[in-house]
Amino acid sequence: MIFVLLLNIFITAFSIETKKFIKNFNVPICKNCVYFRPYKNDVKFYDLGKCTKFGKMDIISGIIEYNYAFNCRTSENLCGFNGTFFEERKHSNITLSILQSE
Repeated sequence: MIFVLLLNIFITAFSIETKKFIKNFNVPICKNCVYFRPYKNDVKFYDLGKCTKFGKMDIISGIIEYNYAFNCRTSENLCGFNGTFFEERKHSNITLSILQSE
């Protein structure tokens, strides 16, 4: 009886189907948002990507300087950790290609 109990514990502890504990798994990803613009069309530097939802326009030139997506997600006054203003892209590959060609 004890052997069976220990065997079950061993199988459960070292099972291939162990549970995964991945942080932030259910939180929206900025690169999948319609407002995300990658850094210089380079997908390697997502942390330098900008959010076109938040920014500041120069009143003389009209040039808009967008906030970094990282700053938007770490500020609860902007998009915040949970991605309050997140809007998912419908066709991520097509939309990303259009954004990169601008």
